[in-house]
Amino acid sequence: MKKYMQWIAIAALFLPIFARGLWFYRGIPSRPDIATPDYSALKIPQAPLETPPAEDANIKRASGTILLDYAHGNQYQQSEIQSLKDAIEKRGGSIEILTDTSLLKDKLKYARAYVVISPSYAFTADEANLAQKFSERGGRLVVFTDATRGIISTDFFTGATINYPDAAMVNPLLAPFGITVNNDYLYNVKQNDSNFRNVFFEDFGKHELTFGLKRVAFYGTHSLKTSSGAILLRGSNLTLSSIDDAHDSEKGGAVISADGNILAFGDFTFLTPAYQNAANNATLIDNIADFSLNGKQAAALANFPHLFTQRNLQIYPSAEIKLTAEMIASIAGLQASLPQYTIEIIEEAPREGDALILGTLTPSDDMKKILKPFNVTLDDGEFISVPKFGNVGRYGNGILLLESGKKGNKLTLLADTPEDLISLMDMLAGGSLDDCILQDNIGVCGVSFGGSYSDEDEGEAEATPEPSAETEATPVPEE
Repeated sequence: MKKYMQWIAIAALFLPIFARGLWFYRGIPSRPDIATPDYSALKIPQAPLETPPAEDANIKRASGTILLDYAHGNQYQQSEIQSLKDAIEKRGGSIEILTDTSLLKDKLKYARAYVVISPSYAFTADEANLAQKFSERGGRLVVFTDATRGIISTDFFTGATINYPDAAMVNPLLAPFGITVNNDYLYNVKQNDSNFRNVFFEDFGKHELTFGLKRVAFYGTHSLKTSSGAILLRGSNLTLSSIDDAHDSEKGGAVISADGNILAFGDFTFLTPAYQNAANNATLIDNIADFSLNGKQAAALANFPHLFTQRNLQIYPSAEIKLTAEMIASIAGLQASLPQYTIEIIEEAPREGDALILGTLTPSDDMKKILKPFNVTLDDGEFISVPKFGNVGRYGNGILLLESGKKGNKLTLLADTPEDLISLMDMLAGGSLDDCILQDNIGVCGVSFGGSYSDEDEGEAEATPEPSAETEATPVPEE
């Protein structure tokens, strides 16, 4: 009996399992072949590489200094822009790095171009004004931003993250020229260089900067727009903005101002070693180097002491100026402050070349010829007529007159007396005209007290009678 019960227990245990197996059995399983991509035949779209020409014979030489901004928390390393530096140096230019904003004013006086790359600190109103006046004199301003660079900070109390894009830092600098960098990135999901944010540009504005370009690749670019200038790089209809996922033909990857002196890009990654030879990027970099070195400032008093274009500087003392010991010392001071020039004192009025002309406000035949282009009227009165200033007191004032030409620049210094002229020269030896009022090529500087007025005051003081001995001897009545 016990054996029978054991079999019943075994059957009760395994019979449900067997029945379930029969119910769900679908035969012997077989694994079907799963189709996988043919990785060996897979080709990722990439921009063709451009090999820069090995010969430099066709490169146009253009010496000059390019001022590279590194004083505004710029988000790049020097090695990242080596391609641009090499292109500039091949042409005979030099790179000077700005690390102190207090030096911006002096360095812009002689720079061909001012290059700003992805700053994280905003430009002050004074710095923006300096850049604007620099471009008005003919200097070039080149600005690079990048959608992949920016600063993200976290609020200590709320934990909220705040994004500070480089576009917000450069827009106050570009606003006077009608250029705006948008806080976005351009993308193209169908036509790109391996990634939807690596966009191509094949539609170019007509300009020397786009010469030789067929396709340019940018790798994380803001879009830019201009109200008065021109778009240089425009994406296809499939190139969209991250702001509204739409295409806008009025936006592009690079723009230039109406006067042709301000150039702005939404990307600078194309300068870096990994991407500098993609598509026609190398040609674009060469064109940027040419553009930067072709900036040439017009001669202006604001650029003193960088007014002269030649190594030799002639100094001409006019007939009424004598080379006294004091005058020689003052000329020596000027020579020490202008080490880049060789000083030569000449006896006749210069016809060509760079020259510094010394004279007084007393009319003389040789000075009348020199002053004729400026319409400055010299007479024996207390005031002289100076264009753009009106009547200027001759006593205690110095006059600066700059005449620029293809054969050299001439700077004329005038004062009422040789002593005032020496004071004016000493002021120039300090390397600054901050104490002068400048109007283009004419300046007025206060160098001493107005002689006529001080003499008059001294005369009045001498005319005041002193107390006589009789007056002093008069007793004071007692109360």
